[in-house]
Amino acid sequence: MAVVYNITFVITHDRKARFLDWLRGEAVAALFGEAGGAVNPRIHTVVEAGGEKPAPEHGLSIALQAEFESEEVAHRWNDEVLPSVLSGFNGKFGPNALFFTTLLEVIPL
Repeated sequence: MAVVYNITFVITHDRKARFLDWLRGEAVAALFGEAGGAVNPRIHTVVEAGGEKPAPEHGLSIALQAEFESEEVAHRWNDEVLPSVLSGFNGKFGPNALFFTTLLEVIPL
């Protein structure tokens, strides 16, 4: 069963360029190394929620997604690879930034 691991980062709008530089330069390289099992990185941002553009005070949500061949591989990556990257995120962008994670099962159409 294939799964997608989603990490949504919420930052202030003025940190977008700095965050994307960090994400593309440091985070993706660390998260998608050969040993971790993560493939097909994708980055998304929220444009609308419920037909409305999010107000600036809600922050900017940017999601990074990774695909895995199984739940077990995704959990191992979560335990062994992800913590150091999220610690780096907190160090560079906290305390006015946050993240949350979601594990999604891929269901064929």
